[in-house]
Amino acid sequence: MMKKTIIKMLMAVALVGTVASCSDDDKTTPRVNIDESTVTVDSKQPGKVVFHWTTPENADFYYIKVAYDDPVKGHRVLNASTYADSIMIDGLYAKYGDLTYTFTAVSRDGGEKALFTKTATAGYVPAVIKDFEVGPIDLTAAQLWTDDQESSEGPIANLVDGNNATYFHMSWSAPSPWPHYIRVDLGKKVKGVSFWYKGRNNANNDNPKRMTIFASNNAGDTPTAANAWEIGKLGSDVLPSGTAPEFTSEGLFSEEEFQYLWLQINEAYSGSNWIALAELSVKEMTRSKYDPENEPIK
Repeated sequence: MMKKTIIKMLMAVALVGTVASCSDDDKTTPRVNIDESTVTVDSKQPGKVVFHWTTPENADFYYIKVAYDDPVKGHRVLNASTYADSIMIDGLYAKYGDLTYTFTAVSRDGGEKALFTKTATAGYVPAVIKDFEVGPIDLTAAQLWTDDQESSEGPIANLVDGNNATYFHMSWSAPSPWPHYIRVDLGKKVKGVSFWYKGRNNANNDNPKRMTIFASNNAGDTPTAANAWEIGKLGSDVLPSGTAPEFTSEGLFSEEEFQYLWLQINEAYSGSNWIALAELSVKEMTRSKYDPENEPIK
């Protein structure tokens, strides 16, 4: 009886070993796989790497496994089905530099075939910039200046009188070539502004069509004389035409603080060498900037 029991135990152990051996050895190894020569990489999309390939005919792999080491998240694995011709890896940054991606074909029963490795750098992730309004800048007539005041009407003081029915008019009685200027003393130094204006309520379309915006810390008769620097350009794609139009600029910023804002008018919708505006106001702006590509890798 003891002898039979021992024999049965030995047979059972042998059977288990045989099953385990068959389980490891009999997994299917994919044979019809991606041709490495067809693989291309797109590294232009922000924070992404996209691999493309030609899907082989009669492919016998179940899926493609792509493994890589993320500097922050650690070892990562993504899968692409047998029908796919690309795989996208996102959540990356260009600052990670070249990462190595290992491609492996996997069969339905778990058999694997190591294919190749590829290196790639993700596309640069741009900074997130947000502009915020600090508040209006109170202006008086004494803070405004123009090189081209019409002598018979429309004093520049009308730009800040709070009355849309009055207006400032550049010289039409003795017109001179463009450009012409409205200079605003902000009364303090800032790094960012936004301005608003309302055009004159008449049918002449004496509205700015092209403008260049400058900043300076000196008062002069021209931006050049004031050692001013450019902080913006505005054209007909944003500047409005018509009767009494309103316009609000985006935030205009400078790395250096400035006290004077220059509106250089280069062309009017009317085709004349002057403009007419009813009101003008300025707000101080500030800007926040988060640049993930310049943050330390943690």
